[in-house]
Amino acid sequence: MNNQVSVSIDVADLELAVDFYTNALGCEHKIKYTEKWEVVTLGSLDIHIQEKKAGTTGAGNDIRRYDRHWTPVHLDFGAADVRQACDAVQRYGGFVESQSFSDGADIAICSDPFGNGFCLIRE
Repeated sequence: MNNQVSVSIDVADLELAVDFYTNALGCEHKIKYTEKWEVVTLGSLDIHIQEKKAGTTGAGNDIRRYDRHWTPVHLDFGAADVRQACDAVQRYGGFVESQSFSDGADIAICSDPFGNGFCLIRE
């Protein structure tokens, strides 16, 4: 096993997802492997974005769905200005569910256009 870690995200529309992750969250496009699989990167993390149809089997008996869903694993994106980052999330089709601001840290709970949750954090 090597020492590389990456994340995979299933989406219903690859073009929309790559646009969202690059423009709203500041990722850089890295490579297009196939018509249904591209990679964006942020820092040292590669995010593999794969287009998969809703209704197909994701894992076990769980069916892929692209409305908002909960998962115990999610990404946290650092943001110098959480309010400004929230504006970009909404402008590119994502959703901001809640925001909390304090002197020590700010956080916004969000989701991409496909219901995949993530947080914006300023520490």
